[in-house]
Amino acid sequence: MFFGDKPTDMDLVLQEFERRTNDSLGLKLNMEWNAMEDYRQKLKLRLAAGEEVDAVFDASWMSLEQNVAQGYYQMLDKYFNNDEYPGLKKAFPPQYLEANSFNGHLYAIPLTQLFYDIEIVYIRKDLRERLGLEPIESYADLEAYLQAVARAYPDMIPLALKGDRGFFKLFANEDKQTHYRMAPHMISGVGVGFQVVLSKDAKHVLGAVTYGDPLSAYEDFPSPLNDPDYFYGSFDRFVAWNKYIQKDVLTERNPQVLFAAGKSAASEAVLSNWSEIRQKLITSIPGAELEGFVYSTCQRKMEKSCIGTDYRAWNNLAIPVTSKHADEMMKFLDWLFQSQENHDLFELGMEDEHWMGAGNEMYKPMPAATNYLFPRYELTWNPAMSRISAGNDPEAVELLRYSADPETYYRLPLSGFRFDPSPVKSEIAKVQPVSDQMAQVFRNGLEPDWRSAAAKTNLKLRSLGLDKIRSELIKQIQAYLDAGGT
Repeated sequence: MFFGDKPTDMDLVLQEFERRTNDSLGLKLNMEWNAMEDYRQKLKLRLAAGEEVDAVFDASWMSLEQNVAQGYYQMLDKYFNNDEYPGLKKAFPPQYLEANSFNGHLYAIPLTQLFYDIEIVYIRKDLRERLGLEPIESYADLEAYLQAVARAYPDMIPLALKGDRGFFKLFANEDKQTHYRMAPHMISGVGVGFQVVLSKDAKHVLGAVTYGDPLSAYEDFPSPLNDPDYFYGSFDRFVAWNKYIQKDVLTERNPQVLFAAGKSAASEAVLSNWSEIRQKLITSIPGAELEGFVYSTCQRKMEKSCIGTDYRAWNNLAIPVTSKHADEMMKFLDWLFQSQENHDLFELGMEDEHWMGAGNEMYKPMPAATNYLFPRYELTWNPAMSRISAGNDPEAVELLRYSADPETYYRLPLSGFRFDPSPVKSEIAKVQPVSDQMAQVFRNGLEPDWRSAAAKTNLKLRSLGLDKIRSELIKQIQAYLDAGGT
């Protein structure tokens, strides 16, 4: 089970896979593709109903922790660090697996190319130059561009956003997180976004706060953490910038379609999308040029120790306990990671048709590349095997190499902590849908009086079990710290 659109040439790749492995694996892969907005609910229903599925995409930002706690996924330890699966042993070293384990066991295959995918506002360079503006180096420059677009092209959306993502991390607090965990690095699997504050020596939990909590919940925190706006002040900027985004943003699945078609002048996405977005843009609009604005200051300046990480993958592939073909599925994945050639087939498509080699670590997209846009983070991403596109502009390649440099990162507090949602799973099931709906409205700047709305929703969340979840989170973190966790 995947989400997204099935690549046009997916069947060609599957036929080539079967041709290559007919005498060895003898497998046939059936892939189901679901719309993103339907996927989470479909996955939940199928797992709960015990339907037979051999592999599913899941993630901490989706439902991974809850589904592991529910016992829906098979333990995969035996397939890794095992000479019978040399591809998996090579591609997933022990320290990488340890960072992505649950209570010392692996329940999902971690998929990542880099430990962080830098966020970018993609901009029409040709439009910016036509409007007589200098390169964008700040939020003020970006707003000047959006305002100029609104004046000169009233039928064009200045900034296209994705409905469930919104403004995402624009205007986010950029302070280094040393004794607290806040957006964008909140603890996963809790069902609601809690900002967790520790004592300065990081040995005690001072509290965990969320949208709409009263001021009294912050009063024991050290300054500046005792001010809710330290955590949520960006919502005011989202409201102010809502005038630049599309009116029907909540239903928007793919803002890059608007951008590539010339219906928007900018769009928020991530660095790994650069080559694909550029290819679509220049194919669709003759003379169009792409550039990106990295909106985190230290990332834009490519400073060391800039990005906090717990060294976990943001995306995963899990094997449900209902699968009758777990060994076959893992044999396929072992084959996938056994060689660069095998990996390239699924990640990039048919060589010399969709792509061609451009050195050891790079590839060049061919004109037919748009017919095979596989969502790599759902199956193939790997730090040792995923190539960099030569279709990226030089600044994108420089940023990708910056993202791959270990010195770019610092270790977040509580990086080894995993929340076990099982004691409060029924409360999470009630709280999460309400919290997600509220957060989506706030992330798109659609509620000018968001403070009052958050306080009102907070009362409803408390009636559904919010405080029980909060207490369990604090209890588990304190136990982790008492046991020597950091």
